Amino acid sequence: MTEHLQRLFEMAARLASSEAVAATETGFSLVLPVAKLDFFATGGHSAAAYCRAKVAGFGAAELPPSVTEAALRGNFFWRGTDGGVLSLNAAENAVYLTDRFDEGAFAEDGDFQDYLNGFLRTLHDWRARWSDAMPPSEEGKEVQPW
Repeated sequence: MTEHLQRLFEMAARLASSEAVAATETGFSLVLPVAKLDFFATGGHSAAAYCRAKVAGFGAAELPPSVTEAALRGNFFWRGTDGGVLSLNAAENAVYLTDRFDEGAFAEDGDFQDYLNGFLRTLHDWRARWSDAMPPSEEGKEVQPW
């Protein structure tokens, strides 16, 4: 884990219960009641780090054109993602929201907490859009967005 992510890991541990924060090979995870957020760095000479969370899985269902269009519009100049990017993980049949930030982006716990709140608002917005647009699953229940 980079020094920057270690500092964020410590901030997260102060903001959430210690059981909610776990170190990973490339960073750490923060498990909140509403979402699991993964923080990681790609290595190399980049000072960038990332926060990623699953928006929704879609099982064997095809993505409706309305969902695909909404995601593409949201990614256009990041206007619907508050700076993040929506992407498809084909191996999991899932859509993720990922945000990039630079080393030193959060000087204090409050800055990091504000970031988390904004990221979670955007995540919630996309989960709601996803849930509204997806057809019912084979069992007649709505596809769960998380």
